[in-house]
Amino acid sequence: MPKTLQLLHWLLFDSVVLFATVVTVMFWSSIYRSSDYTSAELRWSTASVHALNLVCVLVDMLFGAMILSPHWSHSLTLAVIGMLYLALAYINEAVNGWFTYDFLNYRKHKAIIAPTIIGMFVGFLLLYYVLYGIQLLLERVLPPRFTAWTPLHGDDEYEEVNQMVSIKSNQK
Repeated sequence: MPKTLQLLHWLLFDSVVLFATVVTVMFWSSIYRSSDYTSAELRWSTASVHALNLVCVLVDMLFGAMILSPHWSHSLTLAVIGMLYLALAYINEAVNGWFTYDFLNYRKHKAIIAPTIIGMFVGFLLLYYVLYGIQLLLERVLPPRFTAWTPLHGDDEYEEVNQMVSIKSNQK
């Protein structure tokens, strides 16, 4: 497989894991208000969209063949993509006149908008490595053949991470 496709595959997996977690945490911690979801159907559809994606990611982390990359460029790229998404929310406000997320409304939250955006950038970076740590912990706790780590041929970064995990496993 060409290096470019390997990199894009890693980036796709990393982005799904990170952004599904961010969506779930942000929605349930700061956006969700139970009074807005009065019917059972609305509550179920909200839970399906904003919680089950994280369940799917956790299942993929347990049983999947991919691991998050420990290389700083992956986390930084995803943090920049997250910031571009926030910029898109401001473009939406300029074009349509409403904010996608109320916490980004600079008219209401003038004093805290800059710290919020900086905090989200740092949060993307930190959450990425927390998820990476969780994945390494799962590898350490679960039986060796429980997960399906299969290297992509010629994937030097994978080989480097796999060697680090093997060395740690042999030191037990």
